[in-house]
Amino acid sequence: MADPREGIRSLLHAQIEDIWGAGRTELVARNYAGDVVDHMPVPGQPAGRAALAEVVTAFRAGIPDLRMALHATLVAGDFGVDVWTLTGTHLGPLLGHPASGRPIAIAGIDMVRVAYGRIGELWHVEEMGLLLQQIGAQDYAFGAPLGSPESLAIPEPAGHRRPAAEAHVPGEASFTARERRNLAIARRHIGELWGEGRTELAEALFHPAIVDHNPAPGQRPGIPGILDVLHWLREAVPDLALTVEAFVVEGDLVCDRWSMTGTHTGAPLMGIEPGGRRFAIRGMDVVRIDDAGLITDVWHAEEFAQLRAQIG
Repeated sequence: MADPREGIRSLLHAQIEDIWGAGRTELVARNYAGDVVDHMPVPGQPAGRAALAEVVTAFRAGIPDLRMALHATLVAGDFGVDVWTLTGTHLGPLLGHPASGRPIAIAGIDMVRVAYGRIGELWHVEEMGLLLQQIGAQDYAFGAPLGSPESLAIPEPAGHRRPAAEAHVPGEASFTARERRNLAIARRHIGELWGEGRTELAEALFHPAIVDHNPAPGQRPGIPGILDVLHWLREAVPDLALTVEAFVVEGDLVCDRWSMTGTHTGAPLMGIEPGGRRFAIRGMDVVRIDDAGLITDVWHAEEFAQLRAQIG
């Protein structure tokens, strides 16, 4: 009997390498359910399967030499995750902006749920803010349809709780002992270090030579750089609240999907002075955990374009 995980992995490879990388949009009808739900559509994207092909076509028209590099896939239960980077040149209209001729390099993470051999749900986070900056479109109105906390329908966390404790974990019953250990480490990483600001956990969670594959501009290497980012975020948003929605675990890789709410009342954030504005954004992380139980690599993508639109 064929391993169902390999079927999901094949869909992930096709999504990145064939549909996006080679522009084979005819595969959308084969690989996605007719009523597929894209939980994170680009602004103005209509619902349904046909819209997914239209988005690919639009991006490839704006970036004719678009290339995709698939760095990792992980599968558990009926969920799959891929980690990728996109490179190319802005040679055509893109997101309402004319060709700039500038090079583009962004990263992203996708999470899918598969049923009956097709993708039925899709979550994805890309470095859209970086893309807009690279094509000279910092003023792009990235506010619809996800431009306000209300439109995201993210509930406010109630009281003190562990935000990662109730996250959905597909396939958990079949985890190996090592995968159960890695899930526990990932819960502490996103739920306690990031969600609760417990910076004292960093030395216990991270390898001294940890690599952040998507660092912020000017971020220092290793653990100090990651803690810098955590500190500036919490200084800017004292009431930051993070809810972890799902974990996908396979071998030494763990993906988490989260949502974050807060009020920009503290220090400047992304160069923007505090204005007391509420925001709600989402993101995903993938971490690699070694034999000693230390995180050696982290890939992450956040809706920073949405954040800038909401607080700016």
